[in-house]
Amino acid sequence: MRIMYVDASVDGHHLIYLNYLLQAVSGDSFAVLPEDTDKVKGRVRKAGTGSIRGFEEYGRWMKELRRIAAEEKPDIIHFLDGDTMMRNMGRGLARFTDSGMVITFHHFFEGKAREISMKRMLRYADAGVFHTETICERAEGFGCKNVKCVPYPCFLDLPPMESGGHRNDPPVLLALGGTRHDKGLDILLKALKDVKAPFQLVIAGKPEDFDEDYIVSHTEKYRDKVRLCLRFLSDEEVKEFLVESDIIVLPYRREFDGASGPMCEGIYLGKTIIGPSHGSLGSQLQSSHAGYTFESENVEQLAACIEYALTHPCVYDETAYQMQKELSPELFAERYLRIYREVVQKKG
Repeated sequence: MRIMYVDASVDGHHLIYLNYLLQAVSGDSFAVLPEDTDKVKGRVRKAGTGSIRGFEEYGRWMKELRRIAAEEKPDIIHFLDGDTMMRNMGRGLARFTDSGMVITFHHFFEGKAREISMKRMLRYADAGVFHTETICERAEGFGCKNVKCVPYPCFLDLPPMESGGHRNDPPVLLALGGTRHDKGLDILLKALKDVKAPFQLVIAGKPEDFDEDYIVSHTEKYRDKVRLCLRFLSDEEVKEFLVESDIIVLPYRREFDGASGPMCEGIYLGKTIIGPSHGSLGSQLQSSHAGYTFESENVEQLAACIEYALTHPCVYDETAYQMQKELSPELFAERYLRIYREVVQKKG
C-alpha cells in the first residue's frame, strides 16, 4: 500500500505525526512537504512554500500535488492538516480521483462557512478523521457520513506513568506550547495573581501572540515564581518539561476546540490536568478522570481550580489508566491502518 502524505507545514508535532504513520505503513509511502528535511523517516518530495492561505498559492500547490500524484500513482492521498485548507472550500480535491483520499482535521471551527467547507471537502474524501468523539458527532451532525475517530496519541518515547502526589515543592505548573491567543496564556497570568498556595510556573514554547515583554509585565506580582523558555522546543526538551512538571495547565479560550497534545502527553505521564469544560477538550478531560475543569475564559474559576489542584493532586482511577492505554502511538497507527485498508477495499 502506497500512501502519499501531504502537509503544508513541518512545525511542531507535524513531523512526529507523519513519522509514526510512515513507519507503520509498509510499501513505498512518501511525504509531500514544503521543504526537504532529514527529520522525516522516509522519502520526501517538495511542493509549495509552506503558505497556502492565498488563492493563487493554494492553486499552485494543488497543481504540484496533482503532478506528483500522477507520477507516483499512490493508493491513497492523505492530507494531514485539513484545517489549513478550509478557506479554499475543497477547491481542487475533485481532481484526485485515481486515488483514495483521507483528510485529517485537528480542530473544530464554528461558523457556517466552516461547516460548508468541511462538507465540501469530505464530499471528495473517502474518510474524514477527527481526534475526539465529540468532534466526530458534530461533523456527523453536518451530514458527513464518512467520519472516523482516531484519538490523538502521546508521542513521547516513554512508558505511561502512575499518578500520585506532586514531585516538586512547591508544585510546578506547566504552560506548554506556542503562546497563541486561543491558548489563553493571558487568562492564566491573570488567574495566578489570585492564587495563594505556593507554586512555580514554567512557560515553555514558541512566542507568538504573547511575547516575553508581555509575560514579564503581567507577572510582576509573582515574578520570582516564573521560569521562561520562549523558543521552539526540541522533542527532548518537551519531554523534559513534561516529566518535571506536576500540573499541566490548559487555559484555552472557547474558540479552541480540538485535541491537545500537552493534555494527551500529561495524561500519559500521570499528571494532574487543568483544562476548560467546553467542547471536546472538556469532554475528554472529564471522561478521563485525569484532572479538573473550569469554565473557559473565567479567570476566577481558573484561579480556584489551580488553588485546589496545588493541594489535591489527581489520583488516577481505572478510567484514567484506560485512557492512558488509548493514547498509545501504536494504537494510533493501527487505527489509521484500518482506515487505509477500508479505503483501498472500497476503491476496489
